[in-house]
Amino acid sequence: MKRLQFVVAVVLVVGLTILSGVLHGRASNRWGPVADTLAAANKLKEIPNEFGDWRLQSSEELGRDSQEQLQPAGYLVNRYQNRQTGDVVDMFLLLGPPGPVSVHTPEVCFGTKNYQSRGERQKVVIRGPAGGDDEFWALDFKTISLRGDSLRTYYAWSPGDRWQALEDARFWSAGLPYLYKIQLSCLLPPGTTDPQSSDDPCRKFLQNFVPVAKKYLIAPAAK
Repeated sequence: MKRLQFVVAVVLVVGLTILSGVLHGRASNRWGPVADTLAAANKLKEIPNEFGDWRLQSSEELGRDSQEQLQPAGYLVNRYQNRQTGDVVDMFLLLGPPGPVSVHTPEVCFGTKNYQSRGERQKVVIRGPAGGDDEFWALDFKTISLRGDSLRTYYAWSPGDRWQALEDARFWSAGLPYLYKIQLSCLLPPGTTDPQSSDDPCRKFLQNFVPVAKKYLIAPAAK
């Protein structure tokens, strides 16, 4: 009887170890992107260059360090300009393994000697034209320069449907084959502090971009 219990215990330990390894390998993209992930990545390329009052101004490639860190299956690093106001918004839209994508935040990107965070992040809701609200974290930084420009960032994650401002994206996305992440940044007009302000370029951008982009996001078949 004791021998049987020992064998069962060993089998359970080995099974859990293998399962843990599989889940970790999947989350970290150890074996490369699968077909569904590649299909979702290719769909990102179909997002229009113009929508609302915004048009694509320029695109960039990710550097080698970012490629190695994030292991993206697909991404867009674009700068857009508003035809009416001249406002400029930088957008990074990423699709990749949940592990590295879930921990990529503006605190990592802008937490350098060139920027200083201002206050705590705030949750902002972007209401869709046909219902279905999207949530984003808004976080402000101040450039450490003589001008001291105010920079606002927005970021959120999505499994392919709505955008969510998650408290713990890594835990929430465990088991997903891939995860979307969006991050925006823009210089704020002088005196603009409220993320709900109509003068916020990033907020205006999201109101136009989110309903368009949703047509090109693909939710995984199962979590």
